[in-house]
This record gives sequence, C-alpha cells and structure tokens, in this order.
Amino acid sequence: MTRWWLLCLVPLTATALDLAWPTDNDALRRGDLAAFYQPTAEGSIPSATFGCARRGGRRFHEGIDIRPLRRDKRGEALDEVRAVADGVVAFINAKSGLSNYGRYVVLAHRWDGVEVYTLYAHLADVAPGLNAGMAVTKNQRLGTLGRSTNYKEGIPRERAHLHFEVNFLLNTHFHIWYPRRDPKAPPFGNFNGLNLYGLDPAALLLAAGANPKLNFAEYAARQKIAFTVFVPAKPFPWLTLHPEQIQPAPKGVVAAYEIGATAWGTPIAVWPRSDTGGRRLPSVARVDESELARNGCRDLVQRDKRGWSLTEQGRQWLELLTYTP
Repeated sequence: MTRWWLLCLVPLTATALDLAWPTDNDALRRGDLAAFYQPTAEGSIPSATFGCARRGGRRFHEGIDIRPLRRDKRGEALDEVRAVADGVVAFINAKSGLSNYGRYVVLAHRWDGVEVYTLYAHLADVAPGLNAGMAVTKNQRLGTLGRSTNYKEGIPRERAHLHFEVNFLLNTHFHIWYPRRDPKAPPFGNFNGLNLYGLDPAALLLAAGANPKLNFAEYAARQKIAFTVFVPAKPFPWLTLHPEQIQPAPKGVVAAYEIGATAWGTPIAVWPRSDTGGRRLPSVARVDESELARNGCRDLVQRDKRGWSLTEQGRQWLELLTYTP
C-alpha cells in the first residue's frame, strides 16, 4: 500500500485544527494526571507520558498511555477508541501477536497542509467493517481499549490502556529498506512503528483545546530543534513528504541540506545550503546541549574529543531518513 492514493482521499483545505480526545477520558484537561495516564509496572505517572519517560528517563516512549474509565465484571476495559479527527484508514494490524503494539490502527490526516498519522494501539478489538483505505470521521469508533501485545508476559488486565501517537512517516521506502535489515520483518509495509516519528500527543491535544485557531504547520515548526545534520544535496522522500519544512534556498548551487531534528529524531526544518564549511558529509552541524540533556535518551548524537557526531543509532536514523532505492 502506498501513501499517495490514501492521501488523495484526505481533504486538502486548511481549516482550524479540530481534535477530539481518542477516548472518553479527558481528565488531562482538568490537570488530573493520575486519572488520565496508565503507568507501566514501574508505577510512575511519567512512565505513561511521551518522551524520555521510562527507566528513570533512560528509555524513550513514543506516545501516551491512557487509562480506561469503564470495565466489565471481569475487570476488562470497555472504553471505545475513536478517531481524533477526520482522515483515512492507512493501516490495520488485527493480529495481536505480530507486534508489541498488539492490534493497532493508523489513520492518515492532512492538517493545515501537513501529512500526519495518528496511531491507536493495544486494542481489544478493531471495529467491524473498518478497512484500509476507508474514510473516517472525527469521533468514529475504531475499536475497544485493551491490552493486546506480543509480549510473552502480556499486559495485565489492571493496566489495560490505549497507546496513542501523533506521527510523521519517516520514509515511504521503509517497506524496502527494513526487510533487507530484518528478513523476519512483520508485514506492516511502511506502518511499522520504527518508521513513525512524532510529537507529544498530550501537548498537542491541550494546545488545540486551548486555541481553536491553532495551525498545525506552525505548531510543528515551533518544536525544539536539538541538533542539525548536513547531508548531500540529493533527493530523498522527506523533501517531498514535507515541503512545508524546506526553508528558502540560498543563491548559487545547493551543496547540502541541513536537517534540524528534535532530540528523538523528528525532523522539523530543512535548510538548503550552498556552503558546508568544509565538513565531510554527513556530519553533525549544530547542537542544543540543554535540549539534548532533557530529551536525548534515544542517543542519536554524541560528543567526543573531536566534537559532535552521530551514534550508531543516529547513523541508522539518518540512513532511513535519506534512503532512496
């Protein structure tokens, strides 16, 4: 499945970002974190939040975990999971054992001209009749909050939750790149979690609720850039996926692109450059050390005696971002 025909179905008009909560649990709006977040086994509320939230800040969590409000007599969650906005079903994994996300649904959206995906994971079931390519409307039922996963130990009944993400697709050729690295790759095409990099869903939901005129393109552009990297001036999918991020080109020949990313690797801006300052490409150009100190648990860049460079994880991230078959 390609992204092109899916997004042809998504309205291109730029309208106010009108988001719903993915379940009936909106306790975060009242500031009641304990009622909103479902902690992991470690028991801390931060473990259910986005970012460097787990194992004492040493492990990155890609989304937020929302606790259920209703349970049946056996203690199983009953909460409906619903689309946060109009969109198109991009992908469904209905087989729990194929992913640590368990059963999950990915929706494609276009918010203020920006291609965005929302992900709903650990579902107990997927709504009957829901299929890839189908248009959905805000608040449409996608499934039931649950605890599906491929973990051997499973998710205990008392910790059932919705894992919710707001993402960008890193590369449209992931379905080619990843199987070459892992021949046992699950049949998820481009919608493997390893190809989805995002923003804090809780912060976005609160921002959209506080500002009915919130523009998503502007919101995304305001995210903190933790580091930038220079890459050769060759076409790669991100440039087509996110033309809104490309800054004005300098006069003369473009010799490189400078990519600005969050500490966890979500690209935020791309600058065409005519001068690389003699750097070997690719190379780390700029670093915000304070931002890395707060959110750098993915360890994409490192500093040694020679300065800043990409780690092994960082090189893999950049390889995927710029991959073209």
